Amino acid sequence: MKLNQLSLTDYRNIRELSLFPCGEINVVYGDNAQGKTNLIEALWLFTGNPSFRGAKTGELIRFGAEDTRLSVRFEDARREQLASLCFSAKGNRRKILLNGVELKTTGELNGNFYGVVFSPSHLSFVQEGPKNRRKFLDIAISEIRPQYKDYLNTYEKLLEQRNALLKNAADYPDLENNIDVWDLQLAKAGTVLSIYRNDYVRRLSPITREIYEGLSRGRERFELRYSSTVYPEIGPVDSYQEEWVRDYYQKLKEGFRQDLRQGFTGAGIHRDDLEIQVDGMPVRTYGSQGQQRSSVIALKLAEASLLKKATGENPIMLLDDVMSELDESRQDYILNHLKGMQVFITCCDISNAARLKSGRIFRISQGTLAEEADRA
Repeated sequence: MKLNQLSLTDYRNIRELSLFPCGEINVVYGDNAQGKTNLIEALWLFTGNPSFRGAKTGELIRFGAEDTRLSVRFEDARREQLASLCFSAKGNRRKILLNGVELKTTGELNGNFYGVVFSPSHLSFVQEGPKNRRKFLDIAISEIRPQYKDYLNTYEKLLEQRNALLKNAADYPDLENNIDVWDLQLAKAGTVLSIYRNDYVRRLSPITREIYEGLSRGRERFELRYSSTVYPEIGPVDSYQEEWVRDYYQKLKEGFRQDLRQGFTGAGIHRDDLEIQVDGMPVRTYGSQGQQRSSVIALKLAEASLLKKATGENPIMLLDDVMSELDESRQDYILNHLKGMQVFITCCDISNAARLKSGRIFRISQGTLAEEADRA
């Protein structure tokens, strides 16, 4: 996959911008708060996923403007395509087009424009609780299997309804007898999501281990495991079994009394975790800052590798401030794993791109982009 052009109008601090990147490494540098991350974020939106910064639509529109407009020309193995987004400040309206066809939601862009993003905010994967690790899995799996997002939306709605019943149990005297209908539906959706997540982690783990050990020069051992609150172990995608649904359903039944006391559902995929260990110890608790950062980078590079294997398309790599706090050997290792991909790297210090032998370098200042000497 290759981006040929990005155009932005009234996007955050950017009044007007057009980017014509090369097919290899593109470095965008500049001082803080000049628009580097804004550019990466704009590209990421075309994957069909929400902003990795957690921004609401209104925050994407330049202050004082009525709307923001984004468009990309990109090509895959088959053809060149055109996608555009328009978000309006009035009435929170939006318009999404793919090759001239209007889509209902940005999520329908999933499976068309492939990308993997690294941001310093992703260090929360290892520094905070399991919510962000589950979010990493949900986004990564949706890129490969767009139907996963539908199952997840169904599960979240069912879970919300079940929790509402638990919190207001006094209003439903027959709740214990009637909650079975919710539990069975929740068990079916949760089982499918569990299978997808376990299958993804099973394939991701050896790739991540190899990359991390390369980053650490083999001095540290990396382990990745999906931790389920329901299943001690579950099989791959192509071995779905009804007994797994019964196991999930039984877990909900066993926990009903406890759920009733606490007012929420205590077991299920919404409570699961992705365990990340270095040398047998949880990196969240015992890992150094370097080990934590290397863990996230390894996960992101492995995600890109798995996406390529699943789709046949190299995803566009979006690396926001990825080089900071890394020594030269780790920087070189990262660059070596990006060969054959189109890459966008942002940095404050241009010296981070000094070893770039081919590619393009752009400087951004107050939302304005200027290309420097082409190194191709």
